[in-house]
Amino acid sequence: MQQIIYLEIEDDLPAIRDLLEGAQAKRVMLVVPKGSRLFHEPLNLRVLRRYASNLALDVALVTRDGYTRRLAKEEGIAVLSSIRRGKSRWRMRPPRRSAAEQAAVARVNGLRAGQSDVGYGDTLIVWAGRILGVLLFVFFIALIGILAGLVIPEARITLVPYRQDVEVHLEIRADPEAEKPSLEKQVIPARILEVEVEQTGEIATVSKKDAPDTPAVGTVVFINQTATPLTITPGAIVRTATGTTVRFRTVTTATLEAAIGATAEARIEALEPGPVGNVAKATITEVETPSLRGKVRVINEEPTQGGGVKQVGVVTRADMDRLKAQLLQQLQQQAYVELQSQLREQEFLPPESISIEILSEVYDQFLDAEADLLHLTMRIVATGTAVDRANANLLAYEALKDRIPASHDLRSTEINFQIDEQNIRMEGRQVLLTVTAAAPLIVAIDKGDVRSAVAGLTAEEATRVLAESFSLNAPPIVEILPDWIKRWKWLDRVPYLPFRIQVVVLE
Repeated sequence: MQQIIYLEIEDDLPAIRDLLEGAQAKRVMLVVPKGSRLFHEPLNLRVLRRYASNLALDVALVTRDGYTRRLAKEEGIAVLSSIRRGKSRWRMRPPRRSAAEQAAVARVNGLRAGQSDVGYGDTLIVWAGRILGVLLFVFFIALIGILAGLVIPEARITLVPYRQDVEVHLEIRADPEAEKPSLEKQVIPARILEVEVEQTGEIATVSKKDAPDTPAVGTVVFINQTATPLTITPGAIVRTATGTTVRFRTVTTATLEAAIGATAEARIEALEPGPVGNVAKATITEVETPSLRGKVRVINEEPTQGGGVKQVGVVTRADMDRLKAQLLQQLQQQAYVELQSQLREQEFLPPESISIEILSEVYDQFLDAEADLLHLTMRIVATGTAVDRANANLLAYEALKDRIPASHDLRSTEINFQIDEQNIRMEGRQVLLTVTAAAPLIVAIDKGDVRSAVAGLTAEEATRVLAESFSLNAPPIVEILPDWIKRWKWLDRVPYLPFRIQVVVLE
């Protein structure tokens, strides 16, 4: 039984140890992410081997990084190029010893066997012989390679593997109460965002009505009823005696001589503005000021005039509702911007998830009040549900992997994720959305299998075998080089030596 563990780029050795301790199988494949440099240090591989040994596990690394593969092999850790390769048998081996370590071991074994220690000069001779032997071996190999290149033909095989596009649609629920993503439940965690905003808005009132503007003015004549002089200062109150009572005050001084029947004029102004102060002549006949009663009489010999009206705004319920709707929309836009500023990387805020609660609304005018402008101060609290795209994409990726045949490779770099943000639905604070993952699946072609299948065949035979044995999107191309070798049919074949067969896979 084997278990596959996918490492993250930020995982360190303690995190890997925790993952190994939680392993359910004795054979564990650790998939190293592209770009990870954790195992570029031999010490880290040695520690990994120690972890595996202490836990009685067989551990293999799945990576295509050449440097990591070389170091791992030296440490005796199995290395695989793909997960599919993990189906074959593999195991951890003892670490390779360096030349110095091997020499030390040989020396100890020689001493144990009773042999004398090798001196410095003898060691130098031994190493010189070894180096000379290696150089001769390399020379002969190079010579054989050159001769083979001149005599043995070269084959170039070009293949286009079968490619199939696969797509999955996943209905996901973003739940603020969820702790971690779950493909089985199709749930991902979400966050609740909240912000309070306050703003004051104003509008011009639409309805108008006439309102008193300027007071009426005129002249009255005071008549002395006593034999003593009288001075009537501004502010004396007089009024009409018929119909609606209209009150006036004097605005100039009137001086009466000390004789009964003496008269004096004074300018007057209505106490209330508007047309009500426009009265006919001989209607202002009463003196209201107590100190003047019985001493003087009054009469207006001309009508008063000048009392006017003006158009003023009136606050209506429609004005209040219109201002409230307008200000609420502005507050919602402001709240949305502030909620957006709280988002983390890869998160988005569906507008459908935003809910508004009005905390306060204060108008500066009452209903039916006279005002050309109406102001409203409103405070709201806005909440929304933030959805993490990375979690949604992760579930879609897991669902996509379930649809991959064993004979195909999924190119993770070509996966296209898309969230349908136009058809988001809400259930309480939960966001229901659809995420789509699409990627090309390419048939895995082993170049070693290709070389084995066509070795020794003519170009026509190799083309037929490749077309029958491998899933391809286009006919295979088999070329025997150089061209002059076609003169001899017995040489015009795919060579048996693998290094003379070049396999090109166009993806």
